[in-house]
Amino acid sequence: MPERTRFATLLAFLLIGIGALRVFAVVGATPLLGYANQFDMRRISACVGLWPDLPPAARLQAHPTAPIAHYVRGERRPDECYWSSELLFVAPVAASLAVGETVELRVIGVIKAVTLIVIAFALGAMLRRWPAVALVHGAVFALVLCDPIVTLWLNTLYTEFTAVLFAYASVVLVVAIVMRTTASDAPSSPQIAALAMSLIGLGLSRQQHLWLPALLVFPLVISLWTRARRSTLLLIAVVGAIAFAQAELIGRHPTIAQANNADVVLGAILPASKDEAQTAKRLGLPERCLRSVGATWYQPMGEALEATCPEALVMQRRNLAALVATEPATLLRAVLRALPQLQDWQLAYLGSVEGLQYAGSDSVRTAAGALAGGIGPLLAELPLPAYLQMLAASAAIFLASAVVCVVGAVSRRSSALALTLYALTGIAWYAILTSIFGDGYVEVARHAQLADVSLYASAVVLAAALFVPLLAVFGIATGRAIAAAAGDRRRRGFSGAATRRHDHHAHGVRRRRSPAAE
Repeated sequence: MPERTRFATLLAFLLIGIGALRVFAVVGATPLLGYANQFDMRRISACVGLWPDLPPAARLQAHPTAPIAHYVRGERRPDECYWSSELLFVAPVAASLAVGETVELRVIGVIKAVTLIVIAFALGAMLRRWPAVALVHGAVFALVLCDPIVTLWLNTLYTEFTAVLFAYASVVLVVAIVMRTTASDAPSSPQIAALAMSLIGLGLSRQQHLWLPALLVFPLVISLWTRARRSTLLLIAVVGAIAFAQAELIGRHPTIAQANNADVVLGAILPASKDEAQTAKRLGLPERCLRSVGATWYQPMGEALEATCPEALVMQRRNLAALVATEPATLLRAVLRALPQLQDWQLAYLGSVEGLQYAGSDSVRTAAGALAGGIGPLLAELPLPAYLQMLAASAAIFLASAVVCVVGAVSRRSSALALTLYALTGIAWYAILTSIFGDGYVEVARHAQLADVSLYASAVVLAAALFVPLLAVFGIATGRAIAAAAGDRRRRGFSGAATRRHDHHAHGVRRRRSPAAE
């Protein structure tokens, strides 16, 4: 390895190390830092019997003002359990406790932190063949994956961190596999296996993400279809199994579906319609449901929704999908009304510091130091028109990169940059749309939290792409140079093979002629 390339690799690992310091600055801070429980942590608690160390009646309540550090092992409540890959981190800790024994959430946070850092170093080692890409990966890890918008989820029982972790691994692995196949036409079996496992972790992190693995591997499947059929079929089987498991096998508490339906139909879709009566009719709702337009599961506007509009609570989502053809403008207005809420990357409505009431980013930095500074406060101060322009730009990038990726996959000339931007912006808009049409405007900033991380990462990747060509001055090959070198190696290989065949043929001719010559 040339000296300058070795320096670039070491710098990439140094960035990962700096990111690790940022992670532990938050996870290890005193008092405990992490998002408070607005109720959803109860769903993971119910699976393993790990509850806030409070009087029994208070354990089942929401505590949004501040995180609670100590949890106690108690009874499981299987009917309320939300099965998620988050349990990979929580279940072992709960299993190690006796009933009545307590543990700090920081223990679970440390396990998550170590997992994140180990995966980062493993992915960095995998990318060392491409120093420029490794540097970009190190920068994204240090700036984005170690920002408080991610690390504040570690000392919690929410499913958000698990989704970020497996989405991160999936994106890097997809890009690495494409770069490898561009150079050698042979995907690595360990990489395919690692990608399959990360897709499973992502798809099972929460029901919202059941189709996200399919979106991520779509260009890869096209690219590998003619040269790695078994790997392609494996990936197709994995994403299909994930969607089937989430949709049919994994049970959810019936009130979750009812709440989601009410929030979407009554709280988002009907208020966005220019003709509420017509829209309600197309959704199969009776006229009396118009009395509840604007209501949500949590704010029913007077009478209980079970009495005013029970049909909305049990409505089939295919009715909502039919509006794509009949009322696309209504759906577009519903989306546009939600976009301003997405600017709250730091989730100011949840406390983040143990013992303080609704403490935010300033208190987090006070407790954890300068390493806990993040992008959230800067985004909150950004003028709304500028933020909306950023979202519009990301949508345009997604559409353009999707076209480039599909064309490149068909022609076997995939671009690592286009694929990265496709994956990141695709994740962002998948998270935004599934949040709005999955649970309306209720906590849309939290439900679309994966979009924040992906948009931030895509901005870092774009900024890095502007400077990557300068790395050639230091002897660090860019993606284009790598691809060109790979092409040269293939051409030299073909040329060498042809030369050897020619020499062998000539040698055979000489051998056949030699008796006559004698």
